[in-house]
Amino acid sequence: MEINQAFQKYLNFLLIEKNLLPQTIENYKEDFLLFKKYFPYIEDTSDLTKDDINDFNYNLSINNLKTSSIKRRLSTIKNFYIFLETEGIETNIIGKIYTPKSEKYLPEYLTIDEVDSLINSFDISKDDELRDKAIIETIYSSGLRVSELINLKIKDINIQEKIIKVLGKGYKQREVPIRSEALYYIDLYLKNVRKKIISSDKTTLFVNKNGHKLTRQYIFEMIRKHSKIINLTKTISPHTLRHSFATHLLSKGADLKTVKEMLGHENIETTQIYTHVAEEKIMNAYDKFWNKD
Repeated sequence: MEINQAFQKYLNFLLIEKNLLPQTIENYKEDFLLFKKYFPYIEDTSDLTKDDINDFNYNLSINNLKTSSIKRRLSTIKNFYIFLETEGIETNIIGKIYTPKSEKYLPEYLTIDEVDSLINSFDISKDDELRDKAIIETIYSSGLRVSELINLKIKDINIQEKIIKVLGKGYKQREVPIRSEALYYIDLYLKNVRKKIISSDKTTLFVNKNGHKLTRQYIFEMIRKHSKIINLTKTISPHTLRHSFATHLLSKGADLKTVKEMLGHENIETTQIYTHVAEEKIMNAYDKFWNKD
């Protein structure tokens, strides 16, 4: 069957049988036209071979397309091939397909000076800002997820041992160190703010003025508000503080396994992404030292 006719038949199938949106159909057309551009000699479905999709992958890769774009275009052509085999138009044209690995984006993180500026942007004479400063200190000092932070209980804080108990993903509990500065502001918050709040919830550490547990959205908005106060150009979130915690620990010599345990990661591969950022910081420091003349 003529290749353009076959692809039109495939598009009709997607439109009628799969009820795909017109925009999605347009994207598929664009992918097919690009495929045809790389392989102008393919005029009939009988010209298709098992190598075509991997060759298409190679051509896309050398043209510096993003991995996500390459995967989408490969998927379009692969599904077209599957359609041809399912419909009995062609046989034995699908071989092993090698898809590119997803890009790993380095997490945004703050420098130590930026973290200090953020922490110092709170007016602790105000009850809500004292609480929020304690929150920022706690996230950064122990690398907590925002869900772990809002679910902290008062009993989870061990001021004497400088440790907090954290209930992480999968309801797995871990103990994490917390620095003295964070404990100081938690203690100040407990004595001057938390004890004044009348609430049926006597256990949750961080609550609003009505005694209700704080929401994830509140933490996000509070951090972004204070990032604007200090004129921070980076777009940050609670997770940025967690990234910063991990990056700063690794850059100061902490081993990967220890950081993994503190972050509550299941696999060490998840933690390894921070090593790229930390290594960059180490190399910059190394270069500055040896080029100081």
